[in-house]
Amino acid sequence: MRTAAVATLLLLTVSCGSEVVTADVPTADVSVDDPYAGPLYISVSEPDHPDVLVRSGASGQALECTGDPYTGSTGRNWGVSGGHDSAGDALDAFITDAGATLPLREYHEERETEDRVLFSYDVEGETKVAVIVADGVTDGLGRFSWSMETFASCDPAELPASVTDELGIQVWVNEKGERVPTTEIQSARGPEHCEWDSATFLDVRRATFIKDPQGVLPPEWFDVPYDPDVTLPPDAKDTGYRLDGQKLWMAEDRSAVFIMTGREIERWPAATEFVGCR
Repeated sequence: MRTAAVATLLLLTVSCGSEVVTADVPTADVSVDDPYAGPLYISVSEPDHPDVLVRSGASGQALECTGDPYTGSTGRNWGVSGGHDSAGDALDAFITDAGATLPLREYHEERETEDRVLFSYDVEGETKVAVIVADGVTDGLGRFSWSMETFASCDPAELPASVTDELGIQVWVNEKGERVPTTEIQSARGPEHCEWDSATFLDVRRATFIKDPQGVLPPEWFDVPYDPDVTLPPDAKDTGYRLDGQKLWMAEDRSAVFIMTGREIERWPAATEFVGCR
């Protein structure tokens, strides 16, 4: 049931017959039994508002998230390119601009009006990513063309594992094997452009813990170093989070987490300084 509850790349084109956006790989045969019936345009007066529904306009209303919406924005605020000849070209450009943060293929055309098209990425018939492209956007030369107008997405944990694996998003599960929202816990390799890709960053409970086996990060960022072979301290608590056979334990003072794989235990220290690069 649709509700208003409530973020390389392969070139996408719109298939005239099936209205499925395809890449150079097979795509699912999408049939929309209950298309979004709400407005395709809602004015966004606060594009930086913390509430995704406020800043993503009609796209946020088209989502069917299990949890809270994850991200969304307007094309103007996102800074997407314009000047596209078709709705499919505008979608292609946006997915490319998104920088591997959204699914790369298998979008379908859910709704179309004279000047707008809603493209959706669905999981088991529910919309997890919504992108609205609009005609009539003025480019720098005063010409009217197609461009992304708004987009919104559910938490990456609501996407298939094959998609998050392809995007490099490590989604943890709880003790029941249920995927945990990335707003609660997530991990990923460090950015390659900073030469930090040998490190792994783990965000959990509003803290960042880092595995840095090659010592590529400044040591002053940590009170204790990464250690690949430690004994689990008696005050450590099992968080219940799991990833590919790894169990996550946390020190009582939150100074480090401990990754247990079989009998092996690693200590990932908490970052005490701002972690970021340009």
